[in-house]
Amino acid sequence: MELTDIPSEVIIYVILPYLQYEYNKKSDINIKALFGYFKLDCNKIIWLIWRKSHCKVIENSEKLISFPFLTSLEIKNCKISELKEYPLLSSLKIYTPLAPCKVYKSKISELKEYPLLTFLEIWNSEISELKEYPILTSLKIDKSKINELKEFPLLTFLEIWISEISELKEYPLLTSLTLGLCEISELKEYLLLTSLTLDNCYKISELKEFSLLTYLNIKNCRMIHKLKEYPFLTSLEIISSYISELKEYPLLTFLTIEYCKISELKEYPLLASLMILGSEISELKEYPLLTSLELHSCNIISELKEYPFLTSLSLYYCNIISELKEYPSLTSLSIEICKHLEDIDTKIKGEIQKYIKKYTII
Repeated sequence: MELTDIPSEVIIYVILPYLQYEYNKKSDINIKALFGYFKLDCNKIIWLIWRKSHCKVIENSEKLISFPFLTSLEIKNCKISELKEYPLLSSLKIYTPLAPCKVYKSKISELKEYPLLTFLEIWNSEISELKEYPILTSLKIDKSKINELKEFPLLTFLEIWISEISELKEYPLLTSLTLGLCEISELKEYLLLTSLTLDNCYKISELKEFSLLTYLNIKNCRMIHKLKEYPFLTSLEIISSYISELKEYPLLTFLTIEYCKISELKEYPLLASLMILGSEISELKEYPLLTSLELHSCNIISELKEYPFLTSLSLYYCNIISELKEYPSLTSLSIEICKHLEDIDTKIKGEIQKYIKKYTII
């Protein structure tokens, strides 16, 4: 291999277990300086420079080179049109950023067979078909021409954005699923699922029973009208939805409600953070462990509750609230454009308590 074949931005992984060598241009390579650090074998020094595990290919690159020990490959904003065979590759990332600067959209249209691949990310590319990767555990597809998933028996993480994929597969080990602006109309039963995000999924009309779910985020999914019982749910975000009723989630600690038809909160004994924006909720509940409260455009809520552990309070466009409670633990206070309260934005405890006292009726 000629020295001129070596592209820019290379990390050379040692040869000795505690040393790595990095350079950004060919002229930086000092083979004499490196010579004493290489392990003895029967290969030439130039080949040893390419005995590396990670390669990042960026702007202006037009072709790849075969690296027999490559395990991680990232291709970003370049003119490369074809992948190479990398028998040890475990991580592959191909993407073109959506930016106002000069962008070279990836011309790669076909994947290769990588038997050890565990991580795959494809973003804004010409690739139209996935390959069978038997030990793949993480897959992210964003703005691509792929229209069909494959069977990946070990998949645990799946994220799909702006895609023509219309059907999910059965992934028995899946724990995290994110769908956004896609054509999928039905969820599958994923027994191990703990995290679910649905963003602008207009065709999905029903959630499934995910008994281990801990995180749920539903945004602009107008066909979903009902929640399910999730006994281990700790975080729930509902944004621009037609969901009208909450469920009892005994372990819930984080709740966000924005622009939806929910009119009543539930009792959540472990709730630590509550954010409500533009909803039909008229009354808060007693949450003994609440530390953060944010109300935005809540013109039906007229009264705050006593929250002894509250450390952060934010009120915006709340025109009915005129009285505050004593919050001895408060360290952050932000109030803006509330008809009966003066504007304030401070983290100074003395200022906070002085302000609270002004609007507290004993």
